[in-house]
Parts: sequence; C-alpha cells; structure tokens
Amino acid sequence: MPTRKIDEMVWRALTDVSFRKQLLQDRRWEILDSFGLTNEEQEAVMAVTADTLEGFAGALCQPAL
Repeated sequence: MPTRKIDEMVWRALTDVSFRKQLLQDRRWEILDSFGLTNEEQEAVMAVTADTLEGFAGALCQPAL
C-alpha cells in the first residue's frame, strides 16, 4: 500500500534514527498523527510486524489479500 504519505514516513525513518525506533517499536501510534494518514493507511501501518525498516517497508508493499 505505498502512498505518498507512507513513502514520506519511510523516508523519514531512513534518515532519523529516533523516529525509526519509534516506528518499529511500541510508539507507532504516537507518530502516525503527524502524517495525516487515512484510516486505511493507519490500519496497514499498525498491522505491520517487523524488526527492521526493510521488513517494515516490504510488508507495506505487499499486495492486499
């Protein structure tokens, strides 16, 4: 589900270590509001289980079943 807003979020995670840690750990909800994601985008982001940014981005790029 790559969208411009999700791309921006992943790009920020690539360049900001603190943000990346929040995204991959328990604080994901706290940072989602700042991107103005739709409910569908938020659900997709929250559904991802990944330990690395590569895994996180890869999971978001998988086609929906």
